[in-house]
Amino acid sequence: MCSVRTLVHVLCLTITAAQVSNGLSFSVNNYTRVRRETSCPEDLPFALPSFPCNSGECVDGSYECNGHKDCKDGSDETDACKRIQCASFLFTCNYGACIKKELQCNGVSDCADNSDESSCPKANEIVNVCTDNEFRCSSGQCINKQFKCDGKADCIDQTDEIKATCFDVECPGTKYKCDYGACTVQNAECNGVVDCFDGSDEAPSLCTINAAPGQPPPSQPPPTPRPPSAAPGSCVLPAHPGSGHWSIFGVGNTLSPGSVVTQGTILNVECDQGHQLDGNNALYCRGGEWSANVGRCQKVCPVRNSTPNLNVTCIYQNRQTQNCTEAIDGTLAKFKCASFYEDFGLNKKPVHICHDGNWDQREPKCEPVCGQKTVEATPLIIEGTNVTKGEYPWQVALYRKSDKALICGGSLLNQRVILTAAHCVTDQYAELLSKENYFVAVGKYYNKHDDKRDTEAQFSELHSMHISEEYRGDKQNYLGDIAILVTVKVFTLSRRVQPVCLDAGLNFNIARNEIGYVTGWGFTVENSAPSDVLKELKVPAVDTSQCRSELPEDYDIYLTHDKMCAGYIDKGTSVCRGDSGGGLVFKHDGRYWITGIVSIAPTSPENVSGCDSSKYGLYTKVSNYVNSFILKMLAKYKTFA
Repeated sequence: MCSVRTLVHVLCLTITAAQVSNGLSFSVNNYTRVRRETSCPEDLPFALPSFPCNSGECVDGSYECNGHKDCKDGSDETDACKRIQCASFLFTCNYGACIKKELQCNGVSDCADNSDESSCPKANEIVNVCTDNEFRCSSGQCINKQFKCDGKADCIDQTDEIKATCFDVECPGTKYKCDYGACTVQNAECNGVVDCFDGSDEAPSLCTINAAPGQPPPSQPPPTPRPPSAAPGSCVLPAHPGSGHWSIFGVGNTLSPGSVVTQGTILNVECDQGHQLDGNNALYCRGGEWSANVGRCQKVCPVRNSTPNLNVTCIYQNRQTQNCTEAIDGTLAKFKCASFYEDFGLNKKPVHICHDGNWDQREPKCEPVCGQKTVEATPLIIEGTNVTKGEYPWQVALYRKSDKALICGGSLLNQRVILTAAHCVTDQYAELLSKENYFVAVGKYYNKHDDKRDTEAQFSELHSMHISEEYRGDKQNYLGDIAILVTVKVFTLSRRVQPVCLDAGLNFNIARNEIGYVTGWGFTVENSAPSDVLKELKVPAVDTSQCRSELPEDYDIYLTHDKMCAGYIDKGTSVCRGDSGGGLVFKHDGRYWITGIVSIAPTSPENVSGCDSSKYGLYTKVSNYVNSFILKMLAKYKTFA
């Protein structure tokens, strides 16, 4: 036994009202079907007034024109159904019945005349491909576009003259617009001829009102008698929401807005794809009124989800949630980058607004903070100064696996990509050595790989190594001395681990004598041992012509077009072994930008294996390889969201 006092009980009442094979009920017949001379008792437990079959039996009125023959003689599914206009989201059988659109071409006859399966492409059948000047009917038939929405059905399945096809058609002033959207002759209204496919130009409600005084209206079909008065507590079905529709709970939907349904009926309101309902998705009829008005279907803005690097908070009408998955007009999205990540746009506008399906700002992109010293330094590298821990968080140490010796430096470009020198990872023939020979560390301050004082160091094997196509080693005077190392591990950003900035747009030019900074664990005194701690060397940029004139004899051949010169003459400071591959950075706009890679330096006249601290160092110019090499690797091994 069901009561209408609660929504749960109302569900019970509705579900027991009617169930049909194709999931549809409540036919569009309350105001449109012609009553038969035979009648049925009014106390039958049907959702709608009962339908009298020609055979004399009575069936639920909601079963008429639903595609399934519920009368034994099939009199509930005849051409009389053609007076029904099916909703745009339903399929119209040839004889007029309405079924769910998804039932078309499902291999099962859901229309009583099988018209839902008659025009379907057969297995292995080639479906027509319509030209740009043709309209494709739902059946696959192609017709001239001029015949679409002209008031006359040219598609066999009539889909050229339905609301779903014609609702957004704009009619010129010389045309009459039918209710379902088609454009027909200008004088169509009440001219005694049905010019609109749905007959809306000759609707009795329209033509009776517009008839001239004293003149009878144009000849019309016999008026459709109204059904018996609605049962107490009945409700009138509301209009469908724009970009959405309602359906009747438990039995589907073939009724049109304006039809009457019994107390206890429940409507499920749904929006089209790309839209979200602003309102209740369930309405129920009680005491002649719906529990609420039909809400609006609003366009949904693109999803904005939190990532490990970005936190998203969504706010709508003082309700706050994580992520914005179904944001509609008026929704606010608050964004905040995680620590050690940034998006300059968010600094100016951290809150975005959803309007008409679009956000008012681009999607945030939190990238790693680059080129910032995280600690202040106290007052490589020969005669260089000690660095404070974390002062150069992009510094990378490249170790040889066999003896755990530190052999080169490098610069972190993102959480997996490292920039270094090609000669660090190649043999005497300029061939790449095996990646298995090496491992790398970030967040290091001390030279020794396992120094316990490096509490925030991170280590990784190498996934791959890449060198410039130009590199031939000494044969071509170390032209193209640049390499990219890709780690297996994705490093975690912290105060001690952050990337250096890359001038991807090539916006900065280095001025003569502008001071740059090099860091490394290289030899601190000529012919001595490498530094135990990370050191810094300040070097001025040197003009190419000046550099060439002051380089040692036979050394200027290494000043190739992709090299830059930096350092001092006779000051006892220079890069040395162990510093190779490290970055030469310059400060712009408060950040440090990778400009050069330590490549080669003159040898000491006293020791051919030592370094000459009185000469300039040569650095591979990063700008020469940004577009052709570096950006391609960064795109391939991008790690941030």
